[in-house]
Amino acid sequence: MIELLFLLLPVAAGYGWIMGKNSAKNQAHQFNRQITSEYSKGLKFLLDREEDQGLEHLINLLEVAADSVEHYSTLATMFRRRGELDRAIKIHELLLKHPSLNEQQAAASRLELAEDYVMAGLLDSAEEHLVWLVKMDHSEALDPIITLYSQTREWQKGINMFEAHSELFSKEQHFKAIANFYCELALSDNNPSLMRKAISLNHKAIRPLYELGLSAYTKEDYVKAIYYWRELICQFTFFAPLFVDKLAHCYKHLNLTHQFHQLISELLDKGGVLIKIQHCQALLEQGNTEQAFEFLTDSLKRQPTIRGFSFLLQLMGAQDKNTKEVLDQIDKLVTSYIATKPDFQCQHCGFTSYTIYWNCPSCKHWETTVPSKGLDGF
Repeated sequence: MIELLFLLLPVAAGYGWIMGKNSAKNQAHQFNRQITSEYSKGLKFLLDREEDQGLEHLINLLEVAADSVEHYSTLATMFRRRGELDRAIKIHELLLKHPSLNEQQAAASRLELAEDYVMAGLLDSAEEHLVWLVKMDHSEALDPIITLYSQTREWQKGINMFEAHSELFSKEQHFKAIANFYCELALSDNNPSLMRKAISLNHKAIRPLYELGLSAYTKEDYVKAIYYWRELICQFTFFAPLFVDKLAHCYKHLNLTHQFHQLISELLDKGGVLIKIQHCQALLEQGNTEQAFEFLTDSLKRQPTIRGFSFLLQLMGAQDKNTKEVLDQIDKLVTSYIATKPDFQCQHCGFTSYTIYWNCPSCKHWETTVPSKGLDGF
């Protein structure tokens, strides 16, 4: 009898373990049924058009069901798009408090929460979360924090962040932004050395070269102006309309017009209509009128532009006094048409303007607003 008891003990223990396991399974199953039931209630509220009650029900359920992070993130995104930022913030704040979130989920929730704060105008709170993410080497926080510092004009903070975490910066847009931060700070502090620091960045930016050239030109230091603008026009020829006339003046003032003509000739293949007009003017100054006509008409056949046509009308009027008055009237109409067209367009979002914006007012990208191209462009 005692031996039989000893044999039954393991069986009893095994049975107890199995029953305990089944009990745990039953509890988990019951819990899942409860969660499903609660979800169903929330969804029923939504289907019955009782949106406020349904949404509040689902938010409160977050404290019970921590496994549905993706669903709640989607819900919060929906709230943000509807402009219900208080609810979006509430969900993301609750998500961040959950110990079940892994590192990736927590970082994503923190980034979304920062976006909620930005849209709600709580910029200090947004900055706090974005700075934390950058310090934890989450490069996805760079775009929003650069946009934030651009909005608040806190150039020094952006520069400090770059100098402390430069290894995170990889996108060309990031380097352009920091280069412009240096420029903005240099202009506000009257410290040109900061612009030269911007030039030393891994990715070349347009504005530092332009601003340094403009500063030298304003001071009538034409040698320096040529130094910076020549490098700029060779690297970013499409930006020539912003300063090419001033650059021509620099060369002329130093009696180096022939060097300017040579530079323009080298840029013909990649330059726009203004570069071609400059080349025509060089030919005219050298007495090669017929060659200038042939070059311009051939260029217009291959790539028609309104500005090129306007210059052709001026040439024809200058050569034929009998038709000059008529051609001048036509040119006035063409010039009036050109004046109605925006001179600049953002290559990222398509925003157009009559003036240069280093930071696009629409998409907030740096140095994407460039002189217009095509039939009405430069």
